Amino acid sequence: MKAGFFGTPEISAYYLERLSEFHDIIFAVTAEDKPKGRHKTPSPGEVKVLAVKNNIPVLQPEKLSDKEFVKEISTFSADIYVVVAYGKLIPSEIFNIPRYKTVNVHPSLLPKYRGAAPMQWALINGEEETGITIQYINEGMDTGDILGQTKITLNQEMTCEDLYNTVLPLGANLLLDVLGKLPNNGITPLKQDDSQATYCGKIDQNTAHIDWNNDALKIHNLVRGLNPKPVAWSTFREKKIKIYKTGINENLESSDLAPGNIAVQQKRLIAGTGKGILEILELQPEGKKIMHAGSFINGYRIDDGDYFK
Repeated sequence: MKAGFFGTPEISAYYLERLSEFHDIIFAVTAEDKPKGRHKTPSPGEVKVLAVKNNIPVLQPEKLSDKEFVKEISTFSADIYVVVAYGKLIPSEIFNIPRYKTVNVHPSLLPKYRGAAPMQWALINGEEETGITIQYINEGMDTGDILGQTKITLNQEMTCEDLYNTVLPLGANLLLDVLGKLPNNGITPLKQDDSQATYCGKIDQNTAHIDWNNDALKIHNLVRGLNPKPVAWSTFREKKIKIYKTGINENLESSDLAPGNIAVQQKRLIAGTGKGILEILELQPEGKKIMHAGSFINGYRIDDGDYFK
């Protein structure tokens, strides 16, 4: 099929590359170049870089609803549009243009986790499974009919980076399967049950700030859900410290360790929480590189009164 593509970051570029192996990508719509670096030089996203490399026409509209852009995109006569992490809602005057409409790749088992950062929130909330959904785009946020789903089992040690690396190939394979079946009416779209819908918002620095009054498992889930970015954080000796990796170690106990207080036990770094003890495995003090707990213990000589806040 002749496909138009919408996307911007690294995950989108992966899907664009896989899609181009089997379908004719006739254009790529991506975000405008963003200022980066010391001199704020406008720099393209990964999708634009890949598209230019493969001689795919690149479109970077400020507004998708602009009449001239709608007219321009219509001239490509695409069979279908594919959206992967584009970052903007697609208006109806756009998503209804192609013969087979517009499909979106969403990394959750819709209708659960509609909205931004579904992979992160699934881990933060301690879900035992998540997945990928291919759905039609409609006027709502992730509310369109479902064309295909793949489930992914989660465990307590999986980070968002681990989940991301799992989603990439599975989601691409599912997308290719769906696109292969659409022209032959091989898929019956499934309406979402709105009564089962859950929503997740964007993650900011307040979300990432660890509340040590929460229980150990909840903090552990926050840490792994925000690894590798934006990374859960706290403060230590009045400076910001990022917590990259933690563990629930039932062999470590300390009934008198208050929430946020830290100590060394069996050569391991532990922190008190609202319930249970959390082992700190990898962290990054402000201005330093990421380090294992052992290096942190040796370098900072933890005292009885030290704490994370």
